[in-house]
Amino acid sequence: MNKHKQKSSFLSLKTILLLSLGISVGFHVIFTIAAFFGDTLFFPEVKQNMQRHFNLWKILLFTADNFIMVFLLFLYNRKMYLINFKKRWQRPVLIIGGSLLITAIISLCFTMMHVFINPQVPKPDFMARIIRDALVRDFSFMVVVLLVTKLLHTLYERNLIAVENEALRAENVITHYEALKSQMDPHFMFNSLNTLQSLIDTDAEKAHDYVQELSQVLRFTLQNKEVVTLEQELQGVQAYCNLMQIRYGDNLKFDFKVDPKCASYWVLPLSVQGLVENAVKHNVISAKQPLRVCVATTDDGLLMVSNPIQSKIMEKEETGVGLANLSERYRLKWNLPVEVRNDGERFEVTLPLVEPKNESL
Repeated sequence: MNKHKQKSSFLSLKTILLLSLGISVGFHVIFTIAAFFGDTLFFPEVKQNMQRHFNLWKILLFTADNFIMVFLLFLYNRKMYLINFKKRWQRPVLIIGGSLLITAIISLCFTMMHVFINPQVPKPDFMARIIRDALVRDFSFMVVVLLVTKLLHTLYERNLIAVENEALRAENVITHYEALKSQMDPHFMFNSLNTLQSLIDTDAEKAHDYVQELSQVLRFTLQNKEVVTLEQELQGVQAYCNLMQIRYGDNLKFDFKVDPKCASYWVLPLSVQGLVENAVKHNVISAKQPLRVCVATTDDGLLMVSNPIQSKIMEKEETGVGLANLSERYRLKWNLPVEVRNDGERFEVTLPLVEPKNESL
């Protein structure tokens, strides 16, 4: 479910109907009770020394008028909250300005309608007083609608963020589990131990380095962080690359072209490492077909992992850390896209880098 569809449920039509009914009826109950203790908006013509009278039809008519106005205001406010504005000031300006315009037009229309239905004895200030009282009453309704809508939207956004954070944590757990499972896969462990055994017999110092790199890979896989800096992520990637280069020798090369100023930018843990692992896992690596994997930053603040396509024949379908999982994690955390390009000759995945000043942990 995308974010726009999720937001459309924050104020359903049923909720709007119930709120409109509750606000209009509740206010007019208060106004009616107040009518027996002093002049009110319903009875501006009543003098202090005159007896109050209870006009049920008049109260019901005013209630119906305000119900319509409140209902339309809720619909308008919901529409404004569903639109993604480019600038932050646009939404509040349109909400307040539009609500004022809607309230003024509806208030004047209903006021004139009541004047024509129930003609009054002309007085010098009669129309001005009627319009003034109607606008004061209706603008009070408008303020209540704005406050209620803002409160409901704030609560909804908080709940939505909480749900997405839980989803992100679940995705991170799955990612770490899949990465760990990949590292503990019998095929991976067999190759690692087989390489280690051959190194022990031929080059003890290199075997020691291999054990160090293997421990580094496992340590980074077991880390439990929501975000890491690019520098931290690349430390784990470098350990994995060193491990693979010891195994494949000159048949596997890694090119790192990372701008130092991007070192402090945020990425998701195991994101770059997962892409490098996939490149090694799903492509042929041999003396005839050496593989070169490139990890580089771009001028527009992105990180690209690319490699030539040298697909293995009859490769078995894998269930490791997939691109769909990676894309979902970036969407949940920062609502940023992961771009994938495959032209048949080269495979490229571009990850967004998040500046520290834009990240709140």
